[in-house]
Amino acid sequence: MADPADRRATERFPINADSTCSSVSQVVEVIGSVRIKDISMDGIGLLTSRKVELGATLAFTLSNASRNFTKTVLTQVIHVTPLVGSYLVGGKFTSPLTYQELTTLVM
Repeated sequence: MADPADRRATERFPINADSTCSSVSQVVEVIGSVRIKDISMDGIGLLTSRKVELGATLAFTLSNASRNFTKTVLTQVIHVTPLVGSYLVGGKFTSPLTYQELTTLVM
């Protein structure tokens, strides 16, 4: 039974000895606003005003307000192409979108 002084919204459970957390990283730098160029279930093309390093992990939220859809995703940068005044950043989702998530986002 939960302690009445615990104000968490959901109950937490102890873990067993086999469960671990190998590392935790803090988001260090905010890239700012970006535009989506294109998207698939596996990855995304972003137009950014700042250069992003190859191999970097980006965290961001995809949304379509008219469809009441939001999803936070992690993406590994697999290419960076300089353009005039911007960069095309290609990323691969660490967990692919489902077909339903993709169509809800783009339609």
